[in-house]
Amino acid sequence: MVVGELNSPGGSSRNTRREQILAAARTLFAGSGYDQTSISDIATAVGVADGAIYKHFTSKREILYEVIREFYEPVIDMAATNVEGMSGIRERLRYLIWLQLRAFTEQPELCRLIIAEARPMEDYYESRIADLNRRYTTLLVEVVEDGQRAGEFNDDIDAAMVRDVVYGGIEHVAWGAATGRRSVDATRVADSLTSLICNGLERRTDRDGLLADAVDRLEHVADRLER
Repeated sequence: MVVGELNSPGGSSRNTRREQILAAARTLFAGSGYDQTSISDIATAVGVADGAIYKHFTSKREILYEVIREFYEPVIDMAATNVEGMSGIRERLRYLIWLQLRAFTEQPELCRLIIAEARPMEDYYESRIADLNRRYTTLLVEVVEDGQRAGEFNDDIDAAMVRDVVYGGIEHVAWGAATGRRSVDATRVADSLTSLICNGLERRTDRDGLLADAVDRLEHVADRLER
């Protein structure tokens, strides 16, 4: 069955108009901000009357959430698919960090819309966007828990807290890029953040502790000899 067979005779043009509305809204939201953009502004950019917008969307807020969904959903699907095919815990963790950093730094206007425009809204946490965010960040929680079950990570650390630390760090870095205050190398930052998290989570064996004590003693002896 071809795609056209699923649509009514006017279906294709209706979908095209909807896509035009979303594209115009995304540009206007990014340039002027959500609050400063009106339905009339979007309609003018598309070249239709205000009423035509409401044939596709019930409100400006629905348009904002749909703009974000179109950005976020493919990233989440890619993450879920690719992580499933990776075997190493550290590799999976790094990939999730890198993917989020890349998505935010390559599309800074969407980063601003999510953090500064959508998240402060009173209904955000009941929205589909919040559900997508929970679905995405749960992937990292599952990786950390897999590491704990495998004995690679300490099991007395709350995986949800690790998630909050990771994504809080990502948003802090990405916000600097989104506001033009810094450039971000997603690969370098992902490597650094992965090392920071893994080094803090990795289980130390007694042998590791003995080795660290021996190194401390040797350094103390060397210091005495130098003096």
